[in-house]
Amino acid sequence: MTGFARVEKEYGEGKLSGEARSLNSRYLEISIKLPRIDFFYEQKLRELVKKRVKRGKVDISVKWEKTSEQVNIPKVNENTIKQYAETIKVLKKSYRLKGHLTVDNIFNLRDVFVYEENNNVTEEKLVNCVETLMTELNSERDKEGRLLKEDLVARIATILSGLSEIEARWPATITTHEEKLKEKIMEVTKSITIDETRVLQEVAIYMERLDISEEVHRLKGHIDNFKTTLDAGDSIGRKLDFIIQEMVRETNTIGSKSNDLYINERVILIKVEIEKIREQVQNVE
Repeated sequence: MTGFARVEKEYGEGKLSGEARSLNSRYLEISIKLPRIDFFYEQKLRELVKKRVKRGKVDISVKWEKTSEQVNIPKVNENTIKQYAETIKVLKKSYRLKGHLTVDNIFNLRDVFVYEENNNVTEEKLVNCVETLMTELNSERDKEGRLLKEDLVARIATILSGLSEIEARWPATITTHEEKLKEKIMEVTKSITIDETRVLQEVAIYMERLDISEEVHRLKGHIDNFKTTLDAGDSIGRKLDFIIQEMVRETNTIGSKSNDLYINERVILIKVEIEKIREQVQNVE
């Protein structure tokens, strides 16, 4: 489900502002952008997000703005310099190069200096910011979820209405099929002596193969399961996916068995609604 949230936290030394966006996705994808010096907090924040969101693409951005009184004080990233020095040693040895790493060189190297302006962004401040963001984001997603549920319930009602029409039509369809089949058999065998009881038995067996009552019953069961799952409070998206697959299977079987234009028209309408439900369920967590 989609949503957007923005929060700002004021501190004496600066302001922490964050934004969170969520987009529809079958899986959970998390992207977090933090103040440069606070990258090592990212994994903990990812775990925090995973506890609050189970499905969707979530983008989080957190920025730190210092107060005007603060001065940007460069801080040497000693690990980076050590890595550069080791690399230079290897290059000199491998390619017989000459020269030395000087202070002038260091100033031109990337990522050697960071700034103290972000040092006041503690883990506690970041966690508090992201937790607030997720609360606001989920509030927005809940609003969309309620609207989505209303849409799904309405489509299920349309499917049940179509099934009721199919059930009402089916007895007459069975009778029509039986009569046509008997007439065809009699036409083919009129020149020979046949056992009428045997013919009726074969007709009954054939009509049983065309019977859609079991498929209709199972489809109703899947619909009941869908509605029950929709009312559950936990993550339900994947379960709804599986239920829809079973609904599609039963609907296809009804269509292939019925051999009746009226019923097949209702089957098509049901399949259209199921497909729309399938698309919507991709947005459900």
